[in-house]
Amino acid sequence: MLASDFEYRHRFALIVLLYVAAYAFYNLDHLNVLYAFIPWNQGVAQRDLFARVLYAAAALLASLGAILLTWATAYRPPANTAADHLEFSTSGPFRYVRNPHYLAYFLLILALGTFQSGLGFPIMLLAETILLLRLIAREELILTQQYGDRFLAYAKHVPGLMPRLRPKIAGSANSHPQWRQAIWLQAFQWGFVATFVAFAVTLSDPVGYAFAYATLAFLVLQKLLAALHPRLRRA
Repeated sequence: MLASDFEYRHRFALIVLLYVAAYAFYNLDHLNVLYAFIPWNQGVAQRDLFARVLYAAAALLASLGAILLTWATAYRPPANTAADHLEFSTSGPFRYVRNPHYLAYFLLILALGTFQSGLGFPIMLLAETILLLRLIAREELILTQQYGDRFLAYAKHVPGLMPRLRPKIAGSANSHPQWRQAIWLQAFQWGFVATFVAFAVTLSDPVGYAFAYATLAFLVLQKLLAALHPRLRRA
């Protein structure tokens, strides 16, 4: 269950790729997974209301994921994708769960899965879960190699994916959350939340696609700025 070096280096791209690949199952199953649970013997108004409630619940789930991911990023700025060294934090959400960022990704993937087909959703969820577990195993191996007994002692008191309601460790007094950086880095996650809210209100595919494409465009721009920023600084 250990992710390869290639998987870990390109983890974000693989998460996106698995989601897109599962979306192709609409060619075999044309019915959205949520609409499969909506009774068709009711009127249009009742069906639309039921759909809005379900997508509102998905928006809430996505919001929880975005909040957790932003919180985790604030207390542990992302490391180099080469994974030559990982930051080790015991503050913020890391007091409650060892992998809040992966838990947040799972919540976001689960919410985004509501746009999948009835066939694509379980396949996507299974594939993404396996990938996330492999990435967690890889990352915790790296942390064990880098921090040794310190990380092992931390792991004994903090669960991997099921958060404790009350932390058993104290946060670092020298830890200073980088909220501005965290909000910027995870802004596109909030774009997905906006997509859910817009679709829950309108149930309009064009509106949902418009918000989704705007979010993806922002992500591409963000990546380009991140790539150009060191070069501009050197210039």
